[in-house]
Amino acid sequence: MSEEKSKEAVTKTTKKVREKSAQYPAYDLSSCIEFVQVVDRLGRNQVAEGSLLSELGLSSRSTKSYTGKLSSCRQFGLLHFKAGSLSITDRANLMFYPTEEQEEQKDAQIKKLRIEAFRSPPLYQKLISKFDGKGVPKVETLANILMNECKIAKAVKNNTAKVFVSSAKFAGVLGDDNVLQVGRQYEAMAGEVPAESEISETGQKPPQMTQFHSLKLALSRGRSAQISVPSDITKADVEKLKNMLDLLAIEEEPE
Repeated sequence: MSEEKSKEAVTKTTKKVREKSAQYPAYDLSSCIEFVQVVDRLGRNQVAEGSLLSELGLSSRSTKSYTGKLSSCRQFGLLHFKAGSLSITDRANLMFYPTEEQEEQKDAQIKKLRIEAFRSPPLYQKLISKFDGKGVPKVETLANILMNECKIAKAVKNNTAKVFVSSAKFAGVLGDDNVLQVGRQYEAMAGEVPAESEISETGQKPPQMTQFHSLKLALSRGRSAQISVPSDITKADVEKLKNMLDLLAIEEEPE
């Protein structure tokens, strides 16, 4: 084989090699919900893949937009796919058919479910762990973080970053201040802490959730006890605990 042909063969082989990427949602949460709504219209449970493709006007299941949305929906926990049939998950079902009676409760239930969906993809779990309560970098910087720290391929890093930001905004956990608030917003929707919108007219912020310390104590006979106490516990509180523990104590039987 001549040197020229050898170089040509190497070039062809190189072109075929694609950079591998960690799993990522290729489509944002809003687009995925719209996709799953089509499945819901077709019957919700055990919808034949052929019927869905026909409804979408597609002739092949290998169409990139179809496979990308299918994968993204599964990562958000909205869709089941098995043996050529699709069905919506309980999460998606509650989004479309909320069980709460009052309109405000319905809105809160749907938002809570959207946040649950947003924090479902493994990639998003890593990003939430890194940025929750902090400012999210610009898309260009976030894309580089995805490539360098999360093993997202260079070819898709920018789109992956844009999809993350878009999904966060749709889920209501990324506001104009660009601070990611997944934990706080979810707790607010679950009724555990007030939302930022519930700040009083005086401008005072709602009280912060109490922090706790967990204490593990070694007892006799190889036993142990674990007690959780507030981080701001007072001496008076400690005395109360002592008195309560005294009431629990029983005299040891002589051996």
